[in-house]
Amino acid sequence: MMTEIVDTVTQGAQGTGSVSAATLTPELRPPSFYPAVLAVKPPVELLPNELLSQIFGFLDSPKPSSSETALHDEPNFELTKSDNAPLKAASCVSKRWRRETIPLLFKHTQFVVEKKNQQHYNTLYQMVQQFLEFVLEHQLCRIPQSFTLIVRLKEDADILDRQEKTYGFSVFWKGIFRVIDPQELLIVAPPEALGMLTNCRVFMSDAWSFHCPCHYLRLQARLSKVPQVHKSFDKISETARNPDFQASSSTPAEEKHKELTLWDIRPWTMLHLNEGSFIRAYATYEFWSRKPPSILPDLVGAAEDDGSTHGPFISPTIRDLSYVGMFPMQTHFAALTRNCPRLNRLYVQLVPRNEILQDSSKMKQVEAEDLWMERNSCYALLMRELFNTPPIGNYKYLQEFESGDAADKDAWDMAVEYVKRAANGWKVASEGVFVRDTKEKMPVPASGEEGELFTLSVNSEM
Repeated sequence: MMTEIVDTVTQGAQGTGSVSAATLTPELRPPSFYPAVLAVKPPVELLPNELLSQIFGFLDSPKPSSSETALHDEPNFELTKSDNAPLKAASCVSKRWRRETIPLLFKHTQFVVEKKNQQHYNTLYQMVQQFLEFVLEHQLCRIPQSFTLIVRLKEDADILDRQEKTYGFSVFWKGIFRVIDPQELLIVAPPEALGMLTNCRVFMSDAWSFHCPCHYLRLQARLSKVPQVHKSFDKISETARNPDFQASSSTPAEEKHKELTLWDIRPWTMLHLNEGSFIRAYATYEFWSRKPPSILPDLVGAAEDDGSTHGPFISPTIRDLSYVGMFPMQTHFAALTRNCPRLNRLYVQLVPRNEILQDSSKMKQVEAEDLWMERNSCYALLMRELFNTPPIGNYKYLQEFESGDAADKDAWDMAVEYVKRAANGWKVASEGVFVRDTKEKMPVPASGEEGELFTLSVNSEM
């Protein structure tokens, strides 16, 4: 039985004796009929690649970690997650769309280290190798503007330990930055893992009392004017590919300190460190004596308990430092105030912006007054150094100070009044921001005279 296909538009012509291809049976249609239909493409597929790429550019959006509050809240491993991913959806439509969206998809790259994907690799560098080879294969070396490394789990004898015991992390960082040259590096990792990645020692004896799953470390550098030469992999990388390779036992342990570290790999100019919440430690006995797991002491070169000192690990090119910690103990915060690096700008936030203070599970057996007293003590240490007349140490180079806690209006108003009365070369630029007025001559106190000690008010209802 034959099925007749009728075109209603041409039915009127049938009475006049004319015959259209649409009214013919499939066997009687011209050979060119079907190819003509199949050759028709959707209008968007007729666009040249340049226009298609420009259209996809409108689907691009800022990365989740770039929001105003993302890096200032309590750290979590879901920082880079987003439910809005139109570019990823578009890349699944066709090979052509995938090819055109890849440069946008890899503008902000991330690499996640999890327990489930560790077993097939001997070192962390071998694990990241596949990503680097993908970048080289698709000629994406100049595309990534930011690189995020997420270490979800730190266990004994994990891949970070194996990396440190074999090559150290010099090979890892050099391997990455030989292939890509992002202006921003973000590490989301437990404190111990963050210490290994940055060559900083982390005190772990009291870590159980802080209950902080991860910290944030973001490093930023200015756009390089000199084009980078992207090579495949050097001899070190080739050695790192070999799973049977073992580090030479003749290499002294102290040689690791001479290797190129994360701090030396780029001329970083901005640093952001978020150490999360210290609140749970306040529920323990003598909380003020607890030592948090942190890279901060090594970062700024704070003295050890025995009085020994070492140089700061922080890059000497960094001129903008942001520190976020939710109610740190003043004994810990003192590492920063007493060893402040040479900076142009310092940002400090010591009070959470979320609802953690209303969370009964987080505040269990915690006295709110203790939190605010430690907050005030931290600011007292900082203000004494910041507004000292004349400024001493690296504070004399500081041009701008911003407090992320200006929402506490009473405390902020007190700070403003103190600065106005002190007449020590600082002025209020905007809410939460002090800038140094270099044109104003600062008074020098008499020998042995100390300035007034400024403390913030206790506000347990904030």
